[in-house]
Amino acid sequence: MVKPNTSLNRRDAMIRLVLAVLILLLLNVVAGLYYYRLDLTSEKRYSISTPTKNMVRDLKDEVTVKVYLGGDLNAGFTRLKESTRNLLKEFRAYGGRNIEYEFIDPMAIQNLDERKALITDLIQKGLAPTNLTTKSKTGSNQQLIFPGAIITYLGREMPVQLLENQIGYSPQEILNNSEVQLEYKFANTIKKLMANGPPRIAFIHGHNELPEIETADLRETLQKLQYEIKDINLSKEYFIPGSFDAIIIAKPRIAFGEKDKYKIDQYIMHGGKTMWLVDGTDAALDSLKGNPTGQFVVANELNLSDMLFKYGVRINSDLVQDISLCNPIPLVVGQMGSAPQTELFPWYYFPLLQSDNNHAIIKNIDPVESFFPSSIDTVRNPGIKKTILLHSSDNAKAQLAPTRVHFGILQSKPNPAYFNQARIPVAVLLEGPFESVFKNRLAPEFLAASDTIKNLKFVDNSKPNKMIVISNGDIIRNQLRSDSSWYPLGYYMFTKQQFANKDFILNGLEYLIDNTGILETRNKEVKLRLLDKVKVENEKLKWQIINIVVPISIIIIVGLIFNYYRKRKYAR
Repeated sequence: MVKPNTSLNRRDAMIRLVLAVLILLLLNVVAGLYYYRLDLTSEKRYSISTPTKNMVRDLKDEVTVKVYLGGDLNAGFTRLKESTRNLLKEFRAYGGRNIEYEFIDPMAIQNLDERKALITDLIQKGLAPTNLTTKSKTGSNQQLIFPGAIITYLGREMPVQLLENQIGYSPQEILNNSEVQLEYKFANTIKKLMANGPPRIAFIHGHNELPEIETADLRETLQKLQYEIKDINLSKEYFIPGSFDAIIIAKPRIAFGEKDKYKIDQYIMHGGKTMWLVDGTDAALDSLKGNPTGQFVVANELNLSDMLFKYGVRINSDLVQDISLCNPIPLVVGQMGSAPQTELFPWYYFPLLQSDNNHAIIKNIDPVESFFPSSIDTVRNPGIKKTILLHSSDNAKAQLAPTRVHFGILQSKPNPAYFNQARIPVAVLLEGPFESVFKNRLAPEFLAASDTIKNLKFVDNSKPNKMIVISNGDIIRNQLRSDSSWYPLGYYMFTKQQFANKDFILNGLEYLIDNTGILETRNKEVKLRLLDKVKVENEKLKWQIINIVVPISIIIIVGLIFNYYRKRKYAR
């Protein structure tokens, strides 16, 4: 029997060990130089978009994120918390030391005064708390949680609400949609903090537009989001300054003169973004209440048809009625003593608008309430992309003006055969190079004079631009209480429901002024894969054995076989 050379074997083993260590070190060096991550999920759950990567790479200073979602959470909120942690890890992977984050549980603070002070501070900064009920074998417990974060950059800070507030969705769907929107919310907030100055929005006046108090809730929200809000009376200005990122034309009720149209047109031609909220008729609920025979509704003559037609749409002089999705109104049905008795009746002229596409502006938002909207037609206009953002249900019709609107239509059940117009458009996004409505219409003397002033230089075609046209001004109007305070935008006081008007307007403005593509991250989708609770309960033991006992058994068996093999190989 030949005696094995143990010294030679030891030397070979040492050489192999040194080589293995060197290879591992080399791989670590290469991995440090070339960063790469592989996301094997079908919906790219753990990846961030290219615009987000570029943004965090361009950070000039440290971004601090404090997430206040903590405590004894249920499975859904634990998943939201871990998804937030994974997202911030991904941010740090591309932003390096410029991304710092920590998770804080406000309720874990032992000092009661400090805890109350922190909770008050978080609420004042815009984080909304949520009461979470957790069930246990001994009963149920309630705790206050803050599903939100505060982001700080260069001395400025902004809140991020992690939990979506959606009507008609199950808790699992709400948490899933909240997880989907995490990247957009964090990236959008960081983008705003990185901006040299706040986005500037101007409300146009001079044509009996909505007064400031009827857009107060939107203004207040925009200011909290670091927007700068101004009001411009066109009759007092020579032009609309290009320093405004977007203008809002909110429910004008007096016709525009050619001078004011020219100012808006040239603002658009110079690259300005516009949100039009224009009624096609003069219908109003107050006029109906004060007249037992109803209101004779006519077209809203604003002298804007030629402009909007040139840009790619036409707002029709009609009223959209929807018998499937609409808000109710209270009507007096009798008296009890001296007090009138009222009931809610569906009012077909107040349709709840929705969308069936996945555009970033309207993805995952609730229905939008409207009041006497008109229909919109898109017109043939080469080079202009048209996207329908909001429309009626499949059971609707457009009633042409002039017409009489009265409460008598509620005395009988509507005939579905007459409501056969499906998905009538009410809001449209236009994108592309717009042509001026004043092209070939101006005198040479006027053009020669205007061209001598930079801000007044006439431009007949814009570069690629964007605008949103909505055929209902009340979509942006908040309702008022009797004491002149206001309800949140989208809140319907008769049913106490909150609709998505504010989200729609905010997303629309964000899309108009965003040139980075961050808003497109709202199109991200994570499939909700729910477990079958009955099957889980019935097969619980089986899967516990498969996931715990089987892997351990395999390791033990492999170890025994390997040990037996070594004994046989090296036995003398």
